[in-house]
Formats: sequence, structure tokens, C-alpha cells
Amino acid sequence: MAKKIIIGQSEWTIRDAEAEAVVGKVRDAMARGAMVELQLADAQGRAVSVFVNGAAVPSLVLDLDEGPRPSEMS
Repeated sequence: MAKKIIIGQSEWTIRDAEAEAVVGKVRDAMARGAMVELQLADAQGRAVSVFVNGAAVPSLVLDLDEGPRPSEMS
């Protein structure tokens, strides 16, 4: 599985090379209530810039694909 970020009903893929930067920017945005620009990929794999306003997003999901899911065998 790929690394991804889910905000509301929208889902984007995080490229491996960008994962550390995306996590840092998201943490910073949520902690400071700031706006950040994330370099992600859409469902078709096209590069996109997604802007996240940490003051307006109540929550988001960062799935960094770090091990099996509860429904998967390891």
C-alpha cells in the first residue's frame, strides 16, 4: 500500500521522497493553526499541491503504511 493523507472525503498519495516533509508540515500546521502547501499525488498519480489550513481542519489521517492493518496478517 502507498502512503496517503485523508482530509474529510478527499484522499491523496504521499510520495516516499516527500513523506518526511509532509508529516512535518502537517504537524506544524495543526499545532500552529497555520497554512501549509503539501506536494502530493491525486488518484491518477498526477502531482498536485494541496493547501491545508491547520486552523480550519479539525482532523486528518496520515496513513504511512507502517505495518499490517488490524484485518491483515503479518
